[in-house]
Amino acid sequence: MPNADTQIPAKRRRKKKKKKSNIKSVLTKIFLFLLIFVSLGLALKRPLTSRYYLWKLNQPKEETVQTIHKGILIDGKDVSNMTYESAYQLVTSSVDTNTQGNIITIRSSDKSHTYTYTFQDFELTYDIKSAVDRAMGFAKDVTSPNWWREFKALEGGSVNLAVMSYNKAKVASYVNAIAEEIEVDVKDAGLKRENGQFIVTPAQIGYKIDKESILNQVYTLLDNKEFNKEVVFEIKSEQPKHKDADVNGITGIIGSYTSHYTPGDKNRIQNLKNACSKINTVVLYPGESFSTNAHFNPCTEANGWASAGTIVNGKIENSIGGGMCQVSTALYMALLNAELKITERHNHSLKVGYADYGYDATLAGDYKDLKFVNDTDCAIFIESYLTSSSVVVNIYGKEIHSPNRTLKFHNKLIKETEPDSPVTKEDPTLPKGTTKIDVTAKKGYTYELYKDVYENGTLKETVKINTSRYLPRRQVTLIGTKE
Repeated sequence: MPNADTQIPAKRRRKKKKKKSNIKSVLTKIFLFLLIFVSLGLALKRPLTSRYYLWKLNQPKEETVQTIHKGILIDGKDVSNMTYESAYQLVTSSVDTNTQGNIITIRSSDKSHTYTYTFQDFELTYDIKSAVDRAMGFAKDVTSPNWWREFKALEGGSVNLAVMSYNKAKVASYVNAIAEEIEVDVKDAGLKRENGQFIVTPAQIGYKIDKESILNQVYTLLDNKEFNKEVVFEIKSEQPKHKDADVNGITGIIGSYTSHYTPGDKNRIQNLKNACSKINTVVLYPGESFSTNAHFNPCTEANGWASAGTIVNGKIENSIGGGMCQVSTALYMALLNAELKITERHNHSLKVGYADYGYDATLAGDYKDLKFVNDTDCAIFIESYLTSSSVVVNIYGKEIHSPNRTLKFHNKLIKETEPDSPVTKEDPTLPKGTTKIDVTAKKGYTYELYKDVYENGTLKETVKINTSRYLPRRQVTLIGTKE
């Protein structure tokens, strides 16, 4: 097949080569022109722009009129799409900026307290310019940290900007001052004993006002510019629970008891002293209840208790608080002499050395307590202290019985219970072949305690006070197993 070039005439091939050469020459000239133009511009240190472009840049620019976003109100007036001047003129013509005279009166409903305040008291001012400035810039500066919040506010509806402002802290300070002038804390009648004399602190009626309600009403009036209005509040009184009559009727000691102890046991004496201190000077008002455990617990060293002998499972063992029951027993007998209402009392499992059968009152954890109620119409005052040999409990109150009335107490054996058969226990600490009596056998007893009431020396009645059951105790013998 013949070559394609051989088919094209020689004249056409020459013309084609000449055309390519001309294009290349034009491109080369354009490049050289640009190179010279840039070099010339750099040499003259002038921008590489045409005179026409420079002329266009220097022409006066048409100013863009700034307006307020749609949905913005100032003091309730719609300023959407308004210029600064238009908005300012509209608001100025519609807002009364007079700050003379009184604006709000706060008074009590009984008209015993009245307080009037001026614009200056609350630092109330008008600033139309600031309000229009805020309207002009509202939701426009995307670099502002408030932009997104402002944008969403407009997206959700209209925004009303206030031209009036006041100092809320000032308003609160005036309301607090009103409260300080009127309010009084309620106080119960108090009672204490100093140098053998009772000192009564009079009761005080309490007075309170609702500060929060007053503040909210004032804020609402100010925000709505409802001036020359009154905010009326109530003064609420609170009566004391215990009045002067509850403590003024004490005539002297209405019940007393002294319980002797054997000196020598330091820890036990500490517990006696601690127990006395915890109920000393207690005032119990009419109708109130008393719990001995509530005053003694917790039974810990941190609460002043030491380890001393007490009854544990029919034996005397050391435990924290040993000896406190002697004070509760003295309190129990003082209550019986005062003829106050005892609501809970428990006897020991064995007879104690400081009290006869039926006269004792034991405590245990939170399940065995000595409780009583002041069922008189006057407060009672407990005095409890330790001497060198005795626990003393005195109860002061209002004596309602005849001075010719006297009391005597006696117990009565109701039943004896024989102990179970003796038992033996191996003891690896004792030498083999030796024995030791660990627990001595003892009978159980049931006693009843009675109160005999005398008038002018004549027995008038006998009242049963309690029934106490003391458990029998079997003998336990230890047998040594130690080789």
